[in-house]
Amino acid sequence: MKNLLSCAMLSLPFLAWAQPDNDFCSDALDISEILMGDIGEQISLGPFVNLEATGEPELADDLAGFWFDIAPGASSPAVDQSVWFKFTGDGNTYQIFTWSCPGSAFYSNDLQLALYAGSCDNLSLVTANDDMQVWWGWWHSVLNFTAEEGVEYWLMADGFNHYDGDDWQGVGQGTFCLAGMQLEPLTDHITCDASRNISALFEETTASSPGFIGPFDDTELGSGIGMNLEADMLGTECWNDGVDDGSVWFSWTGDGNSYTISHSQCQEDLTETWLYYFSWDSQMALYRGDCAELVPIACSEDLNFDENQFWSQIGFDSEEGEEYHLRFDGFHWTAAGFEWSAEGAFCLRADAGSVNNTPDQTETFVIDAYPNPARNQITISWSGDEATADIRVINPAGKEAAFWPSVRRGSEHTFDLPSGFYTLQIETSKTRSTRHLQILR
Repeated sequence: MKNLLSCAMLSLPFLAWAQPDNDFCSDALDISEILMGDIGEQISLGPFVNLEATGEPELADDLAGFWFDIAPGASSPAVDQSVWFKFTGDGNTYQIFTWSCPGSAFYSNDLQLALYAGSCDNLSLVTANDDMQVWWGWWHSVLNFTAEEGVEYWLMADGFNHYDGDDWQGVGQGTFCLAGMQLEPLTDHITCDASRNISALFEETTASSPGFIGPFDDTELGSGIGMNLEADMLGTECWNDGVDDGSVWFSWTGDGNSYTISHSQCQEDLTETWLYYFSWDSQMALYRGDCAELVPIACSEDLNFDENQFWSQIGFDSEEGEEYHLRFDGFHWTAAGFEWSAEGAFCLRADAGSVNNTPDQTETFVIDAYPNPARNQITISWSGDEATADIRVINPAGKEAAFWPSVRRGSEHTFDLPSGFYTLQIETSKTRSTRHLQILR
């Protein structure tokens, strides 16, 4: 595999690599800088390298159920080419993930992370992760956790071993970056009467600019929030899982205006930060009144299930002086013999005007993109009487990969993008919608 990787990376400015300085836990690189940002400030470090690194097979047994590069006939995953990082906990809650930063190149973009506490001679596994979303080809790794003050932490990054892959073969290796962001834990906001007040969200929302608040953490490791099988499910009739997977609560006082509130990425253009919630799969329920006598007024499951747009969105007309409560929850997943709750980092977004008061164009505005999957050319068309539209291609990291302004309906476009799953965003003067696009090279 190393020979294959070398051939694929000849265009990069290196010819050979020595064993990394942080190949062993005892030589871990200090990444305390990644914890130094304020809430919502993302810090990226790297690139780092695992070329020519060795592994720690003695750690494999504890990673079963977290990592899934298991050799045929084995019961534990492989720890093949790992490198190490360290930091001291400060009591705050974080999300850390691997990513392909400018100048980096990692075979298959398939990394795994494991976080330990203690000492190199006595490591205690805190948590680990293999993929953000394996079915979407998002093979970078992400962790949410609270770094207990004064505790020494050790972070191991390893390449996934593709034993029998059709598209990939061998151990993931190359260069990569780490990104970290401090989050607000929602530990104390898991009941209606302890709702987190978000009045500031609506105070900054205008007709021309949405408001954002967060980022928040609703994870079991970050905020200590888990399933509540005894929870009252009033107002959640639209939730397809029918369970409370660790609901968190928000509140505000109505100002008489109409709004749409959405599960969001904290900003409109995603140029400064990026954060991850599993599959962005959230559910919301909106209530008014006192917590002792809540009146359900809206419920949301998926924005568009057919297009894998699993995040939630609710529109409402507020009454001045009325108390409102929003319940936010992750979907309960069951797949491949495993069960887990969608959780992670998220923001809430408010737009002026209720989506419920806007004519629903999802049935009439149809996007056609072909071929799909595509290689290097695509023809895009849409329904309606608008002859031109602005088209954006959003990559799996939420970044704009291509932009074509004032495109004429039915025109063909050539692009040079790597394989993966993308989102086409098409906006006319009257409406906007999205469609998934797969690129195969």
